[in-house]
Amino acid sequence: MFIEGLVAYLILPVQNLTQPEDIVDFFNSNASLIGLVGLFGTVLSISFLGGLYVSYDLKDKGENIDPLNALSRGFKKFFPFLGAYFICSIAIFFSAFLLILPAFYVAGRLALFPPLMMLENKGVMDSLRLSWDKTDEHGGILFGLTLAFFLITFLIASLLQLILEPGIGQIAVLAVLEYVVVIPWGYVYFSLYKSLKNQ
Repeated sequence: MFIEGLVAYLILPVQNLTQPEDIVDFFNSNASLIGLVGLFGTVLSISFLGGLYVSYDLKDKGENIDPLNALSRGFKKFFPFLGAYFICSIAIFFSAFLLILPAFYVAGRLALFPPLMMLENKGVMDSLRLSWDKTDEHGGILFGLTLAFFLITFLIASLLQLILEPGIGQIAVLAVLEYVVVIPWGYVYFSLYKSLKNQ
């Protein structure tokens, strides 16, 4: 959350630039710092998502886990998780060309890849394929849930952008909002994963 806020803060001055050459100059002079912070943020975000599913699983079993230990376990699967996330993002992107709504359907159907990867040690393609296969009967429900979570996030974020002045405060609030939505959203997918596994 802090890293994403920092990246947003670093590029905040672009809002005041109106000429394309000024924007190019800004990114040329700050590219290394923005890139480094962005890379670090990607590693932390992917590790966080992996650790989140480990935490869900252990909580479901009545066990506790240290947050750093969960993050560490997520980091161990960084490259496969990043690969699956990248392929999933490409599938969602191309399905958005068909219309916007198929993108939510594809996103919902592929949403079980994180628990399959983190809890069953499935590979990139296996986790995506199994997610697609296991959610076949639940495609409509997943579509509705994914669309609902997206709309809730979009509406709240839009409202906050209207209310709050642009700046570090707005960035911090929007970063917190992202995780306030991601954690229960992930738990919905984890619950579906557990119910399908127990069938």
